Amino acid sequence: MTRQIIQNIKQENVIELMCEVLELSESSEKKVTKAVDKLGIQTFFTSIDALDVEEVEKDRIKALKEVIEVKAKSLEALEGGQ
Repeated sequence: MTRQIIQNIKQENVIELMCEVLELSESSEKKVTKAVDKLGIQTFFTSIDALDVEEVEKDRIKALKEVIEVKAKSLEALEGGQ
């Protein structure tokens, strides 16, 4: 149980940081938090277009998704090269 609580706190902190970095409005931050809680982070990033937020905010979220994907690929390449 304690492990789950710690995991939830970590996820909340990551979501909060993500929203702050992306400069989302307060209402959009609530919608993003709710979507991540409901869908999980992976599904959230595959359903960005369904979010009820401003287009510019969707574009920022998509840009973050792209950065994460590029970083994941470079880490995979490094791990494969070892």
